[in-house]
Amino acid sequence: MFDINYFRDCPEVFYSFAKEIYPSNFTPSPSHYFVKLLEEKGKLLRNYTQNIDTLEQVAGIENVLQCHGSFATASCIVCGYKVDGNEIKDDILNQRVPYCPKCTNDDEGDDIGESASIMKPDIVFFGEKLPPEFDRSFPRDREKVDLLIVMGSSLKVAPVSEIMGQIPHRVPQIVINRTPIKHMQFDVQLLGDCDIIIPELCRMLRLELVHEKLPGGSSSCKKSEPYRFLDPHIYLFEGAVVKQGDLTGLGVRTTGIENLSIQEKNKVETREESEGNENTVKSNIYLT
Repeated sequence: MFDINYFRDCPEVFYSFAKEIYPSNFTPSPSHYFVKLLEEKGKLLRNYTQNIDTLEQVAGIENVLQCHGSFATASCIVCGYKVDGNEIKDDILNQRVPYCPKCTNDDEGDDIGESASIMKPDIVFFGEKLPPEFDRSFPRDREKVDLLIVMGSSLKVAPVSEIMGQIPHRVPQIVINRTPIKHMQFDVQLLGDCDIIIPELCRMLRLELVHEKLPGGSSSCKKSEPYRFLDPHIYLFEGAVVKQGDLTGLGVRTTGIENLSIQEKNKVETREESEGNENTVKSNIYLT
């Protein structure tokens, strides 16, 4: 449904569910404000985001690059006329296809037709190029970066997923995700809910992260989160979801799932996936 050619043919399909992903439905999480905190401390080179919900801007992050665009603006797919995203908000919330107010009659005096002059949010669909800011910024940033943190991504959508392979090998790379990344090599994988892991990092760094969703409203109001270290580079926190065999495939020498103690096994939930009937372990709490 995010294919640009399909959108041109059947825009009503996209607009039938666009309200479900509209930014007004969401608020920034502690993880968003962690990025803002890094920026305030002068530690953020740039926030590359694949999100289209503009929550980075709501959190106040200034140095952000919307790799996949956002709902902030919308453009006509015929004439390119651009408007503020709020101008098509009512159409999105009412599941209507918005049409371009700028498109006029063609040379023969016939209307171009609503089927062509469609307004589309400026999010990058499959089949479209990334915004030019990406090609301008990344070559410069890759020479300056001294630490790469990836949060909440499967890293399967190019070209953003290719960033990791283009960063100099001397630069440490960390991923924070609920599921392990097996097709790329990271120096450290912190597996679990981002909003559980981020406050723990702040406690270790002696940074105070303030957010209403955190216990006591601050990362400093709670003791350290329990986790399990799996040699050589994986940490399991609450919320980690790992298939049987995933960790072995990542070179873990003390394989976590098979070698858990009885007490630890009681802390995990095994469930069946709908596809392939594969066992999955969901880490509720891993104890050190």
